[in-house]
Amino acid sequence: MIFLVARLIFTLPHDGIGRMFMLWLLAALFVLVLMHEYGHCVACRKVGGEADDIMMWPLGGLASCAPPHDWRSNLITVLGGPAVNAALLVPLSLGVWQATREIGSVVFNPFDPGSTLAGLLIPPGAVGAVGTQPWWLTALWSIHYANLVLLLFNMLVPMYPMDAGRVVQALLWRRMGETRATLVTLTVGLVAAVALAVVAVVVNETMLLAIAIFGGATCFIERRRLRFEGAVDPMGFPSGPDDDELEAARAAKDRARAEREQVEVDRILAKISQDGMGSLSQGEKRTLKRATHHRRET
Repeated sequence: MIFLVARLIFTLPHDGIGRMFMLWLLAALFVLVLMHEYGHCVACRKVGGEADDIMMWPLGGLASCAPPHDWRSNLITVLGGPAVNAALLVPLSLGVWQATREIGSVVFNPFDPGSTLAGLLIPPGAVGAVGTQPWWLTALWSIHYANLVLLLFNMLVPMYPMDAGRVVQALLWRRMGETRATLVTLTVGLVAAVALAVVAVVVNETMLLAIAIFGGATCFIERRRLRFEGAVDPMGFPSGPDDDELEAARAAKDRARAEREQVEVDRILAKISQDGMGSLSQGEKRTLKRATHHRRET
């Protein structure tokens, strides 16, 4: 989001086409980011987690997801967001190809949208006046551009808090436990940030440098947090309780939460018996549905 907005403000041509592209792109970004976050929420609920809030702010979106505390549930929750963009990639790519018959309008340099936009014209034999750039073509390509960049940005840079970094953490969690997996992922993120910064300097790409600084700073802060909580010693190695002890503590916490949920379910069932389903609030309906899902999985 940061690099996209900056590109729009500082590098797009200031003619009618540029302003139209900017408007369509900003609208597409808002809708696509919202759909991306909904993907996280739906995936989280599918694995029995809780996801009730999505915050949209100037730098993007943030879904409040609390999946079950295991690597598989976290992995599915993380992949739910990019899965939305991946599903949209095929129809959008086909639409742009059908409209332009140019592979360069489907696969392009994401750091130079203006060049592709300038050559975006109706070819002979396609719908529309040959050699023109109608508003619907600008709109279609703007949506395709925003969707592709969001997908690449989230899945090709293995740094926290991007989805690629969370995928790495979930996959490592399966084999080495959560604490060690998080530590390795943060280390990978710092290395990736340094590599990305070097590439940005070599190719003179300011936005890449900004992404590298943002990702590196986030990974550094997370490592400091682990050290503050006692999960990492001053040398950067895992310390404190091992993963088995932590897992036992989490299991006890999950049992306590299940007991509280059962009390709430009993109250809701009593309310249904007395006043009917129509008396339930939306929150009570979600609680009942979540409890039903948990019991089926158990």
